[in-house]
Amino acid sequence: MTLKPTPATCVISNSLILDEILPHLEQHDLAQLCLVQKQTWQLVVSRLWEKPLLHTIDQFERFASSIGAALPFELRNHQCYGDLICELDFSMVARRWDRLGYDLLAPVFKHCSRVKDVDLSLCRILLGVQFEHLFTDNPRLCASLTSVDISETLFPASNIVSVLNILPGITTLVLNETETDDSVLEVVSKSLSSLEWLEIDRCELITDVGIKAVADGCPKLAYLSIRECWGILNTDLVEKINARGGWEDLTGSQVYEDSDYSDSDEYEDYDSDLFDF
Repeated sequence: MTLKPTPATCVISNSLILDEILPHLEQHDLAQLCLVQKQTWQLVVSRLWEKPLLHTIDQFERFASSIGAALPFELRNHQCYGDLICELDFSMVARRWDRLGYDLLAPVFKHCSRVKDVDLSLCRILLGVQFEHLFTDNPRLCASLTSVDISETLFPASNIVSVLNILPGITTLVLNETETDDSVLEVVSKSLSSLEWLEIDRCELITDVGIKAVADGCPKLAYLSIRECWGILNTDLVEKINARGGWEDLTGSQVYEDSDYSDSDEYEDYDSDLFDF
């Protein structure tokens, strides 16, 4: 007796239909599809791993332990799960400021050689020399990167300089509230000629000297945010840079006069239990 195929079976076996459906599925649904058959695994696994959503340290630990595992089936020229990842955004990991350290990050950086975007913001227990090793030990990752965010970290300027010297493809750089000074911007001007977006808010060590270096060395720069950089006295260069990208004020943010949004609206309905880590 031949069993009549069910609608679900027809969908799973049709790659054209699956391609239309996959962008609308949640992460847990994609994970389930990976377990069905080889064909669905090959179609789904890249979507599941390209931008991992990590919210807890437990999740991160499981992620770090599995990222170097070999893929069960052939998938182009990829060897391990880390080869599938395009973005390492840790900005939603709870308590990362005192729990996300080098021991957890090192294996992730080691196996993610194709990543374009890294966000290490608020990873405050990571030492400067450890931060430097994450990049110097992984040259393929450095060659692939186009965006880096290290906002609100404690890395010394010397370590930031060492890392920026080996990131030639960076187009977006976020250094808000760091130890960034004119020496860092001097390296930016010499090493990051493709830079288009730079944020240095609340970097109080920066002066007009650093801004001039960036303006002269980064011809593609079209966004420069300098909120609360009190050492910058001449804002003419900043205004010229932001004018390239159509940004209206010297801080690098457009003005929306009609906005009714209030920060308090975002938080008024929060349950205090959400903050019980």
